[in-house]
Amino acid sequence: MGTLVLDIETASPFEEPPENSNKTKYYEWFAVSLAYVDELEETPETEVLFRAGNWEDSYTKDLYQRLFEWCNQRNVERLLTYNGTWFDGKHLLNWAKDIDATTDNDFRKRTERLFENHIDVALAAADEYADELWEDQHILPDWKAYEIAGIDNDSIWYDDYDFPGGYLSEIDGSAVQGKHIGKVLGEQYVENVEAGIEATSVHQEFTQLLEDYCTSDVADLIELYTVLGGPDLDDMYRRTAMEIV
Repeated sequence: MGTLVLDIETASPFEEPPENSNKTKYYEWFAVSLAYVDELEETPETEVLFRAGNWEDSYTKDLYQRLFEWCNQRNVERLLTYNGTWFDGKHLLNWAKDIDATTDNDFRKRTERLFENHIDVALAAADEYADELWEDQHILPDWKAYEIAGIDNDSIWYDDYDFPGGYLSEIDGSAVQGKHIGKVLGEQYVENVEAGIEATSVHQEFTQLLEDYCTSDVADLIELYTVLGGPDLDDMYRRTAMEIV
């Protein structure tokens, strides 16, 4: 049974979202990380698709088209996300609806089909490791779930990449975090593309850092799914597009 893992990265170039807000109006789609296996025990094939231009809708359409093209070349029968019910699925469906209002791409229905057999592994991890949840937590951070499950999901360290002195100095922390993408790295990447500096060594190193981080978000999720129960999870933790908030 072909299994796809999907994880989106977003930025907020126009308005910083209020704390704990998940309204789509605050987010723009920056990248999507993908992993695929025909059988669960296989080593996954991975890909990261980055935004190819500025924040105009034409480049969001391009990301959808490349996502669907990649998926159509594989026998996707199951989709795994980590917290996709709350985040990835919600925003993909909302962006698609907005684009479909002015075009005939039918991205909403194509996204709904992708989520027909969607399993949210975060929900399974929250139940299995409920004793690890803080009082105000509904799900565990993915790194915590990997740690408890004994899965080596490597962090991506800034010092492992060759950047000029002061580059990305506004980042607070030694390892890449999702909030860094949302607040700094996503916008920086798009600015580099707009400036036409993709061929520079700095941008190429920057792209490699982002690609490594994005890949780490999907490459090990199939193993976590398997550790938590594999296909036995599917009925309880299936969340189709109709159930996504």
